[in-house]
Amino acid sequence: GVSLEIPSGEVFGLLGPNGAGKTTLISMLATLVKPTSGSALVAGFNIIRQSLDVRRNIGIVFQEPSVDDLLTGRENLYLHSMLYGVPRKEINARIDKMLALVNLTDRAESFVKTYSGGMRRRLEIARGLIHEPKILFLDEPTLGLDPASRKAIWRHIRKLKEEHKTTIILTTHYMEEADSLADRIGIIYK
Repeated sequence: GVSLEIPSGEVFGLLGPNGAGKTTLISMLATLVKPTSGSALVAGFNIIRQSLDVRRNIGIVFQEPSVDDLLTGRENLYLHSMLYGVPRKEINARIDKMLALVNLTDRAESFVKTYSGGMRRRLEIARGLIHEPKILFLDEPTLGLDPASRKAIWRHIRKLKEEHKTTIILTTHYMEEADSLADRIGIIYK
């Protein structure tokens, strides 16, 4: 029963309580879960018939942390670059660019297990952007972070919108976060 259109370059906030379906909707749009009915286009591609094309055009930061603790920040980004087919000659420059974007250049060679929660989230955002997607899904990107880390993530999200014109779909249950970041807000309940 969800119907929406999100213009290119917009930050769209999807608000709702835990269990409302925010992550399920994101999972369907990211082709991780097959919808039981209906249809959707993401970056102009059908999520069922053209799922590979959808995946090439999106980045996703999951609700649960998913960076590898046993690798360095740089190694995490390198692995993701390879998985997304970033041309080899561009990988190092893109990694440096993403590390600078999320203010982790000085910690690039540190193992992720030594990162704070906010640093891990920033690395996950960099990882979601390494292949230069048109659309970035952020599933509760500041969940469990302290206020200072949350505000740092907010600054990075604003920077993405302003400098890279990335379309961002942000799920949250924090009203202040949606109000601060989103151009438009949709509320999902049940």
